Amino acid sequence: MKIGILVDSSTGFIEKEHNTNNIKVLPLHLIVDDKDDYLDTPEEIKNNDLITILASGKKTTTSQASPGELMNKYDEMLKEFDHIIHMTIPSNLSGMHQTAVMIANDEDYKGKITVIENFLAANCAQLLALKFDEMIKEGIEDPKKYQEESDKWTVGSWTAIIPSDLQKMSKGGRANSLLITMLKMIKAKVAIQWLAKPKKIGMGRTYGSVLDKMIVALKKEITEDFELLLVSLPEVKKAHIEQIKKYLKANDIKFKESKIPTVYPWHAGIDTIGLIAVKKTLLAKK
Repeated sequence: MKIGILVDSSTGFIEKEHNTNNIKVLPLHLIVDDKDDYLDTPEEIKNNDLITILASGKKTTTSQASPGELMNKYDEMLKEFDHIIHMTIPSNLSGMHQTAVMIANDEDYKGKITVIENFLAANCAQLLALKFDEMIKEGIEDPKKYQEESDKWTVGSWTAIIPSDLQKMSKGGRANSLLITMLKMIKAKVAIQWLAKPKKIGMGRTYGSVLDKMIVALKKEITEDFELLLVSLPEVKKAHIEQIKKYLKANDIKFKESKIPTVYPWHAGIDTIGLIAVKKTLLAKK
């Protein structure tokens, strides 16, 4: 049985950047001022200068792919693959998961689609997709094994972000508005850990004070050797990212840098920064 993996653009996965034909991407939609609709692809972002629009302060929201778009993608992939493992954007961020489950249970697709239950976000989900790709190449055909692997990542990974625009998050329904107002008054930075129910894990006036709390929370949950990613847009303020890199180096914390998927700063501000840790034993072999 030939298995294909479907993820969406919230993973940041770019097909041409990876040496695999097993992983396909369904783009989400980037909305500007409730009227201009763009696909979340590198080409659309570049051609329409969407990062400049994001920095301009205009209202930016997202939308899931439509049922029709998803069905077209399933039909396209089923010409190449016998079974699709679909890892959607988490259900606490979008209705995409529920839509996928509904369509997968349709008579035309029943038994051909496995929708993975997960609350993994951003680059963490991208790394899991690469692990799925490794499993395919190892000949693993049982769809249940892919859900079991996802469950391992739920307890073996850790994701947190420092939003740069709390007001934007509030308007997008991603945080309690009263809390956001209070944080704005004291000009606080806040770290949010991504879980089934996201929670605040640190707050302070400086990156250093917030990072202290983030690293304590990280090491409490993942005691094994882990790989740490520092993720941001290339357009993030250099002063901000340099402060964080300096802190990590001063505390002898090894890390790699990667680009954060656009949908997250689209909701949380252009200077949003994330830390993502995954147990090294879970990662695909290089």
